[in-house]
Amino acid sequence: MASVSEYLKSNASNVINIINLGAGGTASNFGVFRIGQYFKNQKPDIVFLEFAVNDRIYSLEDINIYYENLILEVFKWNKNSKIISLEMPTGMRDACSTIHKKIAYNYNIPVIDVQDKVWKEIGLEKYTWKDISIDNLHPNDRGHEIYSQVIIEALNEINLNNIECWGNKKPINNYILKNPMIKTYEECTFFGHWTEKEVNLNNKINIGAMTTTVGDCIEFNFSGRYLGLMGIMSNKSGILECILDNKYSFNLDLYMDNEKYFSTLINIRDLGNENHNLLIKLSENKNPKSTGNEVVIGGFLVEGD
Repeated sequence: MASVSEYLKSNASNVINIINLGAGGTASNFGVFRIGQYFKNQKPDIVFLEFAVNDRIYSLEDINIYYENLILEVFKWNKNSKIISLEMPTGMRDACSTIHKKIAYNYNIPVIDVQDKVWKEIGLEKYTWKDISIDNLHPNDRGHEIYSQVIIEALNEINLNNIECWGNKKPINNYILKNPMIKTYEECTFFGHWTEKEVNLNNKINIGAMTTTVGDCIEFNFSGRYLGLMGIMSNKSGILECILDNKYSFNLDLYMDNEKYFSTLINIRDLGNENHNLLIKLSENKNPKSTGNEVVIGGFLVEGD
C-alpha cells in the first residue's frame, strides 16, 4: 500500500511518520494485547485498523469483544487519536465488516469498506476476483492497486482533519480487558533442556523458548481473567500437556503442515480475577504426521496489574 503512504505524506501539512505495525495472519484477539508495547512510547495521531479478514474465523462474540477492546486500547494511550477501520475483502466475501462497523460507529470511527467496493465492481464486471488475487485472501499487484485507490478515494471524502472520534464513549460490551499485555517466556520457570531459538516472525515472535526433550516443563504464574499462549506450529512440532491451577488439564497439538506458523494456542477469557498457575510439559506423544517433538513458546497474553 505504498501509494496510500505517499498520498498521506503529500496531503499532510506537517511532516508525518508512517509506522507499519502489521503482523500478518493475526486477528484482533492478538492485536489488543500487543498494541500497548508500541503505544506506551508513542502517541499516534491517526491509527488504521485492519482485521476484517483474519477476524472472520472467530465467533461473533469474540469479534465484538476483541475489536472493541482494541479500539479502547488505542484511546487509552491517546484519547484524541483519529482511528480509521479498514475492511479488506476475501474471495468468499466473508470478511467480518458488519461487526466491525457496529463497533466503529459507536465511537464515530470512519469505516472504509474495501470489500463492499470491490465486490460491487466485480458485479459490474469491471474485473473478476481471479484478476486481483493470488488466492482467497491475498491480492496480487493489480489487487493492491485497486485496494489503494479505493482507500485514497475514501480518504478524500472523509477529510482526515475533520475526524473526531469519541475516546470517552461508553463501551458496548461488558467484558473490558484490564491492561492487556504480553509477558515473555523469560518470566517463566524452566525445568529441563530449554534453549532460546530465533524464529524472526516480525511483530509476532522473534525469539522463543524451545525444547525437543520429552518431559521438559515450564511453569508460568499470572493474575487476571485472561490467558493466551503464543507459540509456533510446524510439521515437526510435538504435543503440550497443560495443567491450569492444578484443576484443569488439556493438551495442545502443535503439529501443522507448515515449516513455521505463529498461533495464539490458548485463548481463555473466563478465569477468576485472581492468581493462577499454568504448568506445561512436552508430551511423549505426538501427532502421527509430525516428524519431531519440537515446541517453541514465545510468551503469554494476560491482563496486567
